[in-house]
Amino acid sequence: MLRVTEILREAGMVDYSFSNEEAMARGTYVHTACGMVDRGTLDWEGLDPVLLPYCEAYAKFCQDVNPEPFLSEARFDHPQYQYTGQLDRVYGIGGKVILVDIKTGAVHPAVDLQVAAYRELPHGQPIAGCRVLYLRNDATYRLVESKDHRRNFNIFLAALTCVRWRKENL
Repeated sequence: MLRVTEILREAGMVDYSFSNEEAMARGTYVHTACGMVDRGTLDWEGLDPVLLPYCEAYAKFCQDVNPEPFLSEARFDHPQYQYTGQLDRVYGIGGKVILVDIKTGAVHPAVDLQVAAYRELPHGQPIAGCRVLYLRNDATYRLVESKDHRRNFNIFLAALTCVRWRKENL
């Protein structure tokens, strides 16, 4: 089953060539560390100094927003459209269920397509909205609402169709 990020890459909607292995590994480590922040098990003293500002930013987000975690780093498959995706977080925020995707890199317009595809995965929670949480290396964060869900999901489905056609015909 194709992954959401793989579909967007193969459709030419994101380009990871600018990203090096170090940056991608950092993102993975930050995600893991954020899970430890959620569980209260992060060893702040032993944390790699490169990861520290991102984790501090996440901790500030948690302090400011006080999210109630429902799901964390959970993979789901879409039975109808046959794609898979890993949700970073589904939180209760202000009495609503909000899907939050965590990023440590630059803002990219295809993130809205990614989040729209994640929102449609059958994960058992009625999602009221989607946000992208940008964690920065200066220990700050930015929480951005992802809008135009229906339009973005339709664009994602078009990308999925094109990628599948290419795999079957070329």
